[in-house]
Amino acid sequence: MKLLAISGLTLLAVISSGIRVAAEPAQPGWVLVWQDEFDGPAVDTTKWRVEDAALVKNNERQYYAPDEVYIENGHLVLRSRKRTQGDREYTSGLVETKGKFAQAFGRFEIRAKLPRSQGIWPAHWLLPEDGSWPPEIDIMECVGSQPDLVTMSLHMGEWPALESQSGDFIGPDFSQDFHVFALEWAPGELRWTVDDVERFFTTDNVPQVPMYLILNTAVGGDMPGEPDETTALPQVHQIDYVRIYAKDVPGAFFLVASADNGRIGITPKEPRYATGSVVTLKAVPSIGYKFSHWSGAAEGAENPIVITMDGHKTVSAHFETDAAAPLLLSKGKPVTASSVEKDGLEPQNAVDGDRGTRWSSAFSDFEWIMVDLGEVHPIEAIRLDWENAYGRNYKIDVSDDGTTWRNIHSKTGGRGGVEEIIRIAGSGRFVRLTGLQRAREWGYSLWELGVYGK
Repeated sequence: MKLLAISGLTLLAVISSGIRVAAEPAQPGWVLVWQDEFDGPAVDTTKWRVEDAALVKNNERQYYAPDEVYIENGHLVLRSRKRTQGDREYTSGLVETKGKFAQAFGRFEIRAKLPRSQGIWPAHWLLPEDGSWPPEIDIMECVGSQPDLVTMSLHMGEWPALESQSGDFIGPDFSQDFHVFALEWAPGELRWTVDDVERFFTTDNVPQVPMYLILNTAVGGDMPGEPDETTALPQVHQIDYVRIYAKDVPGAFFLVASADNGRIGITPKEPRYATGSVVTLKAVPSIGYKFSHWSGAAEGAENPIVITMDGHKTVSAHFETDAAAPLLLSKGKPVTASSVEKDGLEPQNAVDGDRGTRWSSAFSDFEWIMVDLGEVHPIEAIRLDWENAYGRNYKIDVSDDGTTWRNIHSKTGGRGGVEEIIRIAGSGRFVRLTGLQRAREWGYSLWELGVYGK
């Protein structure tokens, strides 16, 4: 699913693709690195992040609501409905492995039964772990009004000189039964398969960076068009399983680390480890949580912990609510900004506690947003929930009087998404975030700016 309108070259499958029977993923040579069979009672949030926002892209019409994502009969279900939430007329579902799992190269396999109907847009796709764009790999996209056609794409290049390579496959009605959509990604080649038969491949501009997986259904937008009187709702996008493999290399092992309400720092962080490699794992809680214990290849409550790589390993970190955590100070407080992109994107949106609203600046660097806490507070943590327009480089300053400022944090190489800045040693009444360099061609945009302290 495209984050931006794509311009440039489109290459059809017939130009560069033959048809070959794909290898079975369970054959010798593949290692199952990550999977979800959706056999539990609820979505496993150690593996998936469930979206809760009115994302602004592609002129889509849906709000991604957590209650539209659920497990039923051993399937992950992404439901799309006609329902007002915020300023959106529809709700739908999106899950992603961002911050949970990312991998460069391998086989990404999803067995799914797709929704259909005018304006419905299911997709399985990959984005870079580091927050950059492009590249983007679309394993599968389907326009609901054409349920027998799927599109497979690679988007690459540098803005504004973006290019796309795409292939279409016309098959059965993919809304009538489950089918296996897969991508086999090697350092010099991308191969897309449907039901284990190759449908498109390319050797041009193959991405080399770790990427995370997104599963979603959009409603409306540039690709499927608007829902109309023929659109039948609700629609459900059912996923039977997700399996991610890597090529087996003797003596080279994978470490898969997952966490909910926190993250795991890995030192050294390598795609594979030689036999006997020593790796240090450090559990880092999100704001409001504290570390509880390890499970999987590591056990107990020691943190950090050291493991020895003598095989493929999976480790999970578990966190619990911290009663002594700092309090959210910024919600509902007065806020000002250097600029506003347009009406409806005012700075107050960044402190209203609603991920369906946001602040967005003018399209330039050195824009800022400032919150007035009302009085001087000790400040212990800050949470930045970026929209797609995030800060590559930025700084955070505090002031007691709004005149004299002290720096408490500077960032270079930001990745967007949710950034938590913890263990801040500072105090102030005013907290100001200044963008120094944009990551994208837009300005700076935040769903929420959270300041935590006592």
